[in-house]
Amino acid sequence: MVLPFRILMVVLLLAAVIALQVFLSRRKAWWPGLVLPAIEVAYSIFAIVSAIVGYYEVYGKGVPVTASLIRDTFLAFVQCNILTLVLLAVYFVCRHGQKRKKQLDKMNIQDL
Repeated sequence: MVLPFRILMVVLLLAAVIALQVFLSRRKAWWPGLVLPAIEVAYSIFAIVSAIVGYYEVYGKGVPVTASLIRDTFLAFVQCNILTLVLLAVYFVCRHGQKRKKQLDKMNIQDL
């Protein structure tokens, strides 16, 4: 019974984040729509750095750099940034719609 409630809460939280992204992307200034994606990228970098520091804290030595570590780090970075890609897609769709509306308004003013 707890699992469906958690899924519902995650879906509602994701919907709220996307609604906030749409609101910020439709602002007149261009930069508010990039705040949430920037926070998400910073979070993913923080997560990877904290995993490396955590390894050092637990084992008392540096992380051995191998091909599998680089691959796993890259995959973790990509996995952490899935939401970033969604937020950027929302941003560009909203900004494209605003740019098109602005051009249509400019054409209508010139027709007068």
